Amino acid sequence: MQKNTHADSFRRPSVSHHISGHLARELSRATNRSSFFQTLSRLLKQEFYFDRLCINLYDSNSELLTYFSAAQGTVVSSLSPVRKAEKTTVAGHVIASRKPVVIMDIAEHFAESLLHPMTEAGLTTTMAFPLIVNDEIMGTLHCSFAQKPDDLYKKMELLLELCPFIAVCLGAILAMEQLEQGAAINPVIDDSLVEGCDTFIFESPKMRHFMSLASNVAKLDIPVLLLGETGTGKTHLAHYIHTISKRTKNKFVEVNCPALATTLFESELFGHAKGAFTGASAKRVGRIELAHQGTLFLDEIAELSLEMQSKLLNVVDNKIFERVGESVSLSVDTRLIAATNVNVSKALKEGKLRSDFYYRLSTFTLELPPLRHRQEEIPILANYFISRLSILHGLPGIRLSKSHMAQLLEHDWPGNIRELRNVINRLLLKNSMSGKIADDDIRLAMETDPFAYGEPMGIDMARHYQWPKKASSANLHEVERQHIQGVLKQTNGVISGPRGAAAALGLPRSTLQHKMRKLGISRKNEQ
Repeated sequence: MQKNTHADSFRRPSVSHHISGHLARELSRATNRSSFFQTLSRLLKQEFYFDRLCINLYDSNSELLTYFSAAQGTVVSSLSPVRKAEKTTVAGHVIASRKPVVIMDIAEHFAESLLHPMTEAGLTTTMAFPLIVNDEIMGTLHCSFAQKPDDLYKKMELLLELCPFIAVCLGAILAMEQLEQGAAINPVIDDSLVEGCDTFIFESPKMRHFMSLASNVAKLDIPVLLLGETGTGKTHLAHYIHTISKRTKNKFVEVNCPALATTLFESELFGHAKGAFTGASAKRVGRIELAHQGTLFLDEIAELSLEMQSKLLNVVDNKIFERVGESVSLSVDTRLIAATNVNVSKALKEGKLRSDFYYRLSTFTLELPPLRHRQEEIPILANYFISRLSILHGLPGIRLSKSHMAQLLEHDWPGNIRELRNVINRLLLKNSMSGKIADDDIRLAMETDPFAYGEPMGIDMARHYQWPKKASSANLHEVERQHIQGVLKQTNGVISGPRGAAAALGLPRSTLQHKMRKLGISRKNEQ
């Protein structure tokens, strides 16, 4: 790394008292990471200008880095929010050396690799510092510039003196989180980031290019069609596009098309007037109206009836709609993002998808690659899910051996990233019961993926049910059919309720019923 400099080699000027005083007061009343980081950013900007400021937290167990809070300033869209602390990276080198780093020409420094994400974002100069508490590396502080400042080293001296204080603040905030949640907290994971678009993790040059393209499309405010197999992350990508678009301060409204009954879909989407039909005792605002000036995300768009496709086409083209039971046209300004996992060419040929509707939606198309085409990202995704799910379920974490990781890399992942998450979920459960993970446990976890078609269920439910094994010769639909039938048998045909099949599968009742009809599962099992 260029211009590595140990903190002790610098003259230590006295930092202005109002900065440390403001930080101390902020810490005493800070309730979350974001408020503290925003105050830090504001106070530093009173001292000098910077183009980007961020803090990475470091987990020595998983060797993962993630943002303490959302970065301030220039967006580096092709840099994954969760990544490995490789020594070839700026943060990785700071952690390994425990010394600050200054790079005065990022493009030249990383000239042997592909275009660096920071260079792509227009940044030329960066400096990074270790954040250390009780001799433990908690993370790194990064300050970057579009043009190298003339007084770069003066700024570095200021940040060097502030870093120990910032590190103590981080430790205190993380300790408060631990007390509030009443459980051991992995400091790398911030739920405010985990639940939003920042969960979209990517590492390979191919995916960095893809995310850079997605970022550019997000700013154009045009309809976008997301293609990709089940479990590749289309919903997360839709959130990401909304979050970095000009509509980010307005609502993101999601519609899971298969989950809504055909008879109710129009009312859900467009809303209805009072008395429009039996049971309509009050006016209802539809999803399109809720998404006014925001983003409307239609998931599994190919499941819509041709009639509804036609009505939606009118909304996209003319930006007007009518509530059910009303004849007054209402104008709406919403950005439409649609997603499907079907073969679009086949759906068009079979008449399941209107060509005019498809071409209007696909002003720009982004196709997410399956996990088997992103194998280099499996280790970081696996470690991320270990960190995330162990916290979510209150379970001890696990460390995957080289043998374990080799099995994950060899798997074909028909359920993609969702399947990987669920395999890790099962391994955490197994470890919590036996205290260890054997090679056979990895194989068994991948042979049966009980959560592939919905969110992971709670720990108690997971322990209650025994899951059918997947026949290697069966196709994905047959596996799903057998799995749902097996769960219905376990629940004695009960679908709803806390011990019903829908809860066990992590699905809404309506979604499970739709899947049963689609897969030809007899309704006689329903009670």
